[in-house]
Amino acid sequence: MHDDRDSAEELAALRAAVLRHHDQSVRLLPRPRRLRVMRRLQRLHLSWLVLAWALVDAERMFLPGGLFANEEQAVRMYRQLSGKDQDVARDEVWRVVGQLWALDDRLHEPLGDERPGAPRGADPGELAAAAGALLGYYLAGRRTDDELLGEVEASWAEFEASWAEFEEVTEQQREPAVGRGLAGHRRAEPAVEERVQAAADRYRGLAALV
Repeated sequence: MHDDRDSAEELAALRAAVLRHHDQSVRLLPRPRRLRVMRRLQRLHLSWLVLAWALVDAERMFLPGGLFANEEQAVRMYRQLSGKDQDVARDEVWRVVGQLWALDDRLHEPLGDERPGAPRGADPGELAAAAGALLGYYLAGRRTDDELLGEVEASWAEFEASWAEFEEVTEQQREPAVGRGLAGHRRAEPAVEERVQAAADRYRGLAALV
């Protein structure tokens, strides 16, 4: 018989698997390959994104099938609890890990993310609490009655939108200048960068309260 205690134990095991996957990814700490973007991200105090970006590249290039053993375990357990197909389960596990990347204190201090008044990174206990809350949110179909958690997820969506805009601007600036005019084609970035930074700070600050 599958009772509430069984479900709680399965959720705790899933949280542990996701945290192992997250910890393994942090420990890899691959060298960033795109130095120009790395410098820009460091200026934005978003060094954790440099590591996240480099990790995704390393996974694609060097790991058989691009999969971690801990990831596979987490995805399998997530599928069992959620009933979702493998692709959706993998995407949602990675979304949880991505949100933990943004919080982990280890991905801030090593690269100099120190600003007066900036939200601090999360310690292991806080990461565990965040992982549990995030998994509950995604397993419930991205719904929650917790007003604070809803605000956290809204701030994450805001960050994702601002980051997508930042990536678009960065990509445009990589394009060859051949055939382009000298004026009016290079977008100014300060406003975009400020939105990224503000959204990241809001997410970290709210997540620390969960």
